[in-house]
Parts: sequence; structure tokens; C-alpha cells
Amino acid sequence: MFSGEGLPFGRHSDVLNAVATDEESLVRLVEELKRRGNTAFQQKAFEEAEALYSKAIEVNGSNPLKNQHIFFANRSASRNSMGKTQLALDDAAACVALEPTYAKGHFRQAQALSALKRFKDALAALTEALTLEPGNKSVHTLFAQVHELAMSEQEAPVAVAPSSPKKVTRVEVVTEPSPSSPTAKTTSVEKMEMDDEEIAGTVRGYKKLADGRVTTFFNNELTEEAKQLIGDIAPKKVEDPNVVQIKSVEGGSAWNVGNTFEERDMTLWAKTKFEALFTGVSTPLPASAGVAGVVRAGALSDITGDASIAVVRGAKRYIFDFAFTLKCALQLENGESVEGDLKFLDVSSDSGGDFDAEAVVASRYHSAAGKALHAALSSSSSAFRAALKTQLEQFVKEYHTF
Repeated sequence: MFSGEGLPFGRHSDVLNAVATDEESLVRLVEELKRRGNTAFQQKAFEEAEALYSKAIEVNGSNPLKNQHIFFANRSASRNSMGKTQLALDDAAACVALEPTYAKGHFRQAQALSALKRFKDALAALTEALTLEPGNKSVHTLFAQVHELAMSEQEAPVAVAPSSPKKVTRVEVVTEPSPSSPTAKTTSVEKMEMDDEEIAGTVRGYKKLADGRVTTFFNNELTEEAKQLIGDIAPKKVEDPNVVQIKSVEGGSAWNVGNTFEERDMTLWAKTKFEALFTGVSTPLPASAGVAGVVRAGALSDITGDASIAVVRGAKRYIFDFAFTLKCALQLENGESVEGDLKFLDVSSDSGGDFDAEAVVASRYHSAAGKALHAALSSSSSAFRAALKTQLEQFVKEYHTF
């Protein structure tokens, strides 16, 4: 079990200074650190979240491939919110290094890079995130913001060569006296200014090449040296059309023959499925709970999120990201009942089956039944949580049949 002395953030000292003495206690410690870190982040207690995620990274170091990338991503978000942008970027980079296909890792990179005003680098990170999750609304929102900033990002100013002085041509026009007005000869001098390009006989916006040809000002002809470096870039006819065809994907629409990109909104189906997903789920309390009863799942509320199926260059991606609250109750043998909520914070396609949930039972400190219900809801290894996870896995399995 856990042991240790107190550390800063008094209410978390039990886990911040805990030492896991066996494998089971290590798993429980990591789960508790993650749960508390997520709660602290939602409450904008970013210093607490940073400390909790750091402890999770430390104790989970012996098994870096199990959720370690998620802890780095979460700590990156906490540090970015605190203004520790370089540390946030380092965490995001560590996350991506551990799991390159984790879209949120690239998203966290983009957030940190944007805060550092490296907008073009942030745009590249967001492009990678969109490749992995084309339907992620958070990524799309940040992409639009960063894209505008990246376009206005100025390069180092280029020195402009001083313009050539204008040549002045002096023309004298001699006016002879007319027979009707025998006056003295008058000489008028007219002064005209001409630009070099006008004198050369060209029009503004065009230029004359060394060989005498006239072309647009923006035309740029490659030198022989440049041609050798670049090679032959002229378009070539593709003899075999199969070379450029992408394999057809079942489920793609008829018009998208190349399967380059297509997205199907599955949000309504997913929400309807979730509303009935946990109906009838119930498990008895273990003998170690101290009270006898059955934990039952109730109605779903506060469901938010979206789902979509994207076909990206011949590959299907099943994307979903939801949060909701599940009403639960403990029915005791004497007929009494205790109620509580299980708040699912991150039911998403990139969570690897590890769906974050937070138990809220008001009577946990006042009664043995409340304490028993809270234990059944908060522990991911409880029989009730295992039954809920089975239903969520069934949802994912059915989703992948489309």
C-alpha cells in the first residue's frame, strides 16, 4: 500500500509522497494521481496538476509505454496554462516521441509553439494532428487561429537596393516667327523627366532581358546552375494509371473515387447509443465492502462531444470524443439506497481504452454505504467499473462495423 510523509499541496500529500510497495498498489497510485491531476486541471489549479502529473511520470517510469505519453501531454497542458511554455513544449515533444500517433501530443506541441510565437512550426504540428484526427474540432479551431498568424509572420526584411537616379533629357524646341508676326525668334525650353525603363522603350510592370526579349517583371528564368541542381521538373505523362490510384475503401461514397478525404458525422448515432449503453448494468458489492447491496447504473446526462468516420487517403479513422455523467445507485438489502454520479471526463478514440472517470458521492464521509458506493465507482478495478468498461468496448466494436 501507500506510505510516506506530507509534502506541499496538503490535500494531496498522501499520493505526492507515496511509495508503492507492490504492483497492485502501483497501479492504484497511478490511477489516483491521474484522477486527481485531471480534476485539478479542470479546476484551474495548474500547480497542483503539474505536481500530480510529475509524480505520475516518476512512478510510472518503469513502464513508460503504458499511458506515459498521456501524462506528458497533460503536464504540457498544465505548464502551458501557467506560462511555462518551453517546459510545456519539452513535455509535448516527449509525448510525441513515445506515441507519434497520439493526436493530442501534436496538439499540445502546437499550443506551446503558438505561445512561443513560432506560428509556422505550430501550423506544422496542427497539420500532423489533423492527419491523425481530421474531425477534431479543437484542432480545427486552433489551426484557423494559427494559420492567420503564420501568414502575417514576417521574415527578416530584405535590403532594397537604392533606385537609380532618373535621367533628365533636355529638349529644346525652336519656334520660328510666322510671316504674320515678324517678331524676334523665340526659343522655348521644355524639360521632360523619363525613367530608365521608359527610355528603354518598355512599359511599367515589364522588363527587358539581356538577350533583348521583353517579359513580365515577375518572370524568373533559372540559370544553368540552378537547372542542374533542381533537375528536370517538367510534367510527365503517367503511362500506368494504376500507379496513382488509391485503393477503394469500403464505406466511402461513390463520388470520392480516389478516397483522398471524406468525413461522415456519427455524433447523433453515438449519443443515441450512449443513452442506452449502460441500461441494466449492475453488480453486487464484494464481501470486503462491509455492506451488502447491488450497484446499478441509471440515466445518462450532460453528454457532450462528437464522433465521425473519416476516410483519409485510403484509410478509415473512427474518431470520437465524449464526456458525460452516469447516475448510479447502491441498493441495500434492507431496501435503502444511496445515490452518486460517475463523471466520464474523456471517452475518446485516442485514450487507448483508458476512459477517465470521477466518482462523486455526497454521503461517502457520512455513511458506510456511501463509502462503499464511492469505492465501487472510483476504482477502475471494481466489478462495476469492469462491467461499464465492457459496455464501452462493445460500443467501440459496434462503431467499427460501419
